[in-house]
Amino acid sequence: MPVNTLNELEEELARLSQSDAAIEVIEAFCAGLANTNERIAVFNAERALVRTPIRPEETQALGFNQPEDDFVLLQGDIVSTESAFFLGERVTGSPKYSVLSSSCDVVPERRQCAALLRVTEIRKSEPDVSSKLNLLLKFKRRDSMYLPALTVDSDDVVCNVVQFDGVCQIRSSDLLLARRIASLSLVGWRIFASFSRMVIARANPRESRMRSAVEKQPEQQSLELSAEPGELERRP
Repeated sequence: MPVNTLNELEEELARLSQSDAAIEVIEAFCAGLANTNERIAVFNAERALVRTPIRPEETQALGFNQPEDDFVLLQGDIVSTESAFFLGERVTGSPKYSVLSSSCDVVPERRQCAALLRVTEIRKSEPDVSSKLNLLLKFKRRDSMYLPALTVDSDDVVCNVVQFDGVCQIRSSDLLLARRIASLSLVGWRIFASFSRMVIARANPRESRMRSAVEKQPEQQSLELSAEPGELERRP
C-alpha cells in the first residue's frame, strides 16, 4: 500500500523505526535453548556470531565487484587500535572495538570521522562470572551484546561484550589502519544492527503517545502553553 501523506508515513515508520520487535525475536530464540551450556554451544560454534575478517578479494570472487561493493572494513568488524577516543581521552593498551559506522562510510575519503563501540572481556577470575555469562547469553541487556572469545584473546577470557553504552570516535584515516581481528557473521551482524538501532532510537510507548498528543493540540493552544508567564497579556 503506497504511503501518500506525512501521517501515513509516520504510521508506517512507527512499526519499523523504534520497534523492539527484533530484540524480542532474539530473546525468544535464546529462551528456546535449554540452558547456558546449549546457548554457549550455539553461539560459540564456528562462524556462528564471528568469523575471520571478510576480505575484499573473497567477495570479489563471488561477483561483488561493482564500485559500491568496495570496502576496507565492514560494520561490526572487531578491530584493535590505539587511535580512538572515549570521553575525550585516547584509549591505550591494545583495546578492542566494534565498528559502528556503516561499511560504506569507512572507505577512503568518504567521512572524516567514524564511530566505534568498546569491546570488553569477561575473564574467568571475575566475580559472578557465571551469572554474567548467563545474562549475556539470553541477550536481555539492551546495552550489551555477547561475543565468544576471539583468536587473539588469552586463555582466561570467557567471552567478549560489545558495549553499546558510550560511543568512541576516531579519524576515518586512522581507523583504516586498525588491525582487523574478526568480522561478524550474517546473523551476528543482524543482531548487532538490532541492538544498535535500539540504543540510538529506543523509545518507551508513552513517548509516542506524548508526542502524538502534543501534535494534536491546536497551534494557538500550543503557543499559549509555551509562552512565558505574562507574555500573552502583553500581546496586542
